[in-house]
Amino acid sequence: AILETLQKDGRMPNAALAEKVGLSQSACSRRLDNLEKSGTIRGYHARLSNAALGHQMTAIVHISLSGQFEKTLSDFEAAIKRCPNVLSCHLMS
Repeated sequence: AILETLQKDGRMPNAALAEKVGLSQSACSRRLDNLEKSGTIRGYHARLSNAALGHQMTAIVHISLSGQFEKTLSDFEAAIKRCPNVLSCHLMS
């Protein structure tokens, strides 16, 4: 219940979160700490408007590689990380 609630509102104060999921504030805080330490919660982020960031369009591009070999994938990943306008990249099989 904590994860689902935080997905809807990642800025919810601990007291409100605890009440929503039926825990004491201290128990809720401990669970959040454990979720963060375990890597289940990897951070809290703002979702920004593309227009506010100066991005005038979104493009979905299909790229085929010569294979899904470790070196091929790591070389591609290194190259794509150097492209500041690429916001996300997904591997599909």
